[in-house]
Amino acid sequence: MSKKHEPDNFEQMSIFGIMNLLDNTENTLSSDDISKIIDKLSDAKRKKESIEAKKRRQEERERREREAREAKERKEAHIREVTSMDLPLDWENVFNQDVRTQGVHADSISDGLMYSLSDLGRVDIEYISSITGEDYKTIICALKGSIYQNPETWGECFYKGWETSEEYLSGNMIRKWKAAKEADKEYNGYFAENIKAIEKVIPPTVATNDIYITLGSPWVPADIIDDFILHLFGDPFKHGWSCYNQDVIMESWKTIHDEITGTWEIPCKSRYNHSVSVNNTYGTDKLEALYILEKTLNMQTIVVKDKICCAANASGVKRVINKAETAVAIEKQQKLIKEFQKWVWEDDARKERLERIFENNFSCIRRRIFDGSFLRFPDMSAQINLYPYQKDAVARIIFTPNTLLAHDVGAGKTYVMIAAAMEMRRMGLSEKNMFVVPNNIVGQWKNIFREMYPSADILCVDPKSFAPSKRESVLERIRDNDFDGIIIAYSCFEQIPLSKGYYQNLLIDEQKHIAEIAGKKNKATSRLKKKQEAVSKALSELAVAMDDLYNGVYLDDLGITRLFVDEAHNFKNVPLETKTNNVLGINSSGSKRCQDMMDKVHMIQKKNDGKGIVLATGTLIITGYLRSQMPILRCLCRTASQDYVVLFCFFGVRLIRICKIIYINTIILGIPNRFISSATIMLNIAYNEV
Repeated sequence: MSKKHEPDNFEQMSIFGIMNLLDNTENTLSSDDISKIIDKLSDAKRKKESIEAKKRRQEERERREREAREAKERKEAHIREVTSMDLPLDWENVFNQDVRTQGVHADSISDGLMYSLSDLGRVDIEYISSITGEDYKTIICALKGSIYQNPETWGECFYKGWETSEEYLSGNMIRKWKAAKEADKEYNGYFAENIKAIEKVIPPTVATNDIYITLGSPWVPADIIDDFILHLFGDPFKHGWSCYNQDVIMESWKTIHDEITGTWEIPCKSRYNHSVSVNNTYGTDKLEALYILEKTLNMQTIVVKDKICCAANASGVKRVINKAETAVAIEKQQKLIKEFQKWVWEDDARKERLERIFENNFSCIRRRIFDGSFLRFPDMSAQINLYPYQKDAVARIIFTPNTLLAHDVGAGKTYVMIAAAMEMRRMGLSEKNMFVVPNNIVGQWKNIFREMYPSADILCVDPKSFAPSKRESVLERIRDNDFDGIIIAYSCFEQIPLSKGYYQNLLIDEQKHIAEIAGKKNKATSRLKKKQEAVSKALSELAVAMDDLYNGVYLDDLGITRLFVDEAHNFKNVPLETKTNNVLGINSSGSKRCQDMMDKVHMIQKKNDGKGIVLATGTLIITGYLRSQMPILRCLCRTASQDYVVLFCFFGVRLIRICKIIYINTIILGIPNRFISSATIMLNIAYNEV
């Protein structure tokens, strides 16, 4: 009888299986025996691979768990390190050797905070430590509640990113609350005090009856307009359209809204032409209902015109207003608006969504109150004493990227601007300040500047000193010297050119932004495509013009870090890009002089991280026209993207309602029916946001 062979492990199974089979078959293998051998080999291989795979999975799981533990331990160690408020033993305060702290001593930490704001224009824990002798941790603990660490700017350094409570607890509080919550979770409760402080001051939720919403409100998502169309007119496939490929057709019919031009566009406006009831209710004999809806979304007044014979015209016809049909169309517009304002709040899910959008973008803004009582003005003449409101205005200029001084005539705006410029220069916040003033008051500005700062190095540029023969030498002086202030007349400032390179970069940036928006689904309106073509054409024309370059000094070369424009309302006539038509006071063409100022303002901002503009005017609202407001807002915008956001289409729809003026006996007087814009709400929010 043959000996039974037993394998020690699965690796040996195939060998021992064969040996056992050979013993049992007396070394004679049939086809069945061979099949059994193959089966045993395959089974052994599968078991081996299964064991190896299981082992690899276990090892991989253990490796991942080990790496996760190590990563967690490293993260926890890092969090303990950055939040411990401990400094290395060899740490040296950078301000100990700084000339700005020489001879400066504060008796208390609160005094040190005032010195920090006055000398640096910010909360600086290192500076306060240097002038008080207190350690960082003691200073932070003593000032808790008066200062908060901004989780978006602290850079994982316990003594960096601190702001006054007035600064931190203002602006978009929803955004700051979300940032604090996220950081608090990541850093194990380090920002808990921030969350508590924000929740105490966050503006209350606005009730729906206090939210102004209408057709064309730019914050309303486009898909809600699609839902409104279905609500009004029903399923288009029940009005004669083929049911083939419905999903594809409905996708192509989605309402488009682009954020650059602010234009709304409804594709296939004839989709309900087969429905008599739809067009009788919301359309007219001459205009489809969706055409009227699109005009309403774009805040455009509808004018219905008829063709009549006219021998005086080359075509033999001319178009005249059909007053009866126009009146009917306007009535249908109002009917659409009323129905939308009623329908939009009826669905709870839609209501909650819109409330959340409005709250996250508008009602969450908390206004900052500026207090300039800490300012010392060490370089100012002792004979000059600013009023508290003037000090507050100086503080606002120091702490905000761009500022509008809309004080009354005679309130002392000139003193505020000069004081702010000199303080920012002393603090190192602005290296070169330029004041653009009306030609007839250059001398007056010079006298006030000398009165306030007798030892200041100032340069006055008036038309006489800026004659063509002297222009280049004056510009070179501005570029190459370190003046405390440069006072320049309007007409002289207009003669300083911007480089072609700046315009080229501006157009390239705009082209990229338009391409980005146009590439998004349901964003490319026909108006946006036309704008894209216009920008491309302007770039081509500019490339040709580059051959004829002026070889002198450009405004770009002067190194201006802060531009103050006095009587800024003189530059209100800026071209307004708006889809709104036939509204008194809205000029879509503007003047080259005002556009030149706008371009130069944006150049200064672009070179200074979106900062650097102070506008002063005692007559902000002129004859009630919003065109005097819009250029101010555009100048205050810090970036090109923000400028797109406050295009008149956004500003107008959000802040105004269009009201019809009924002119009596218009035919006799020769005055056409026009519309005016009535600013009714939220102007203060518009300015606070920028």
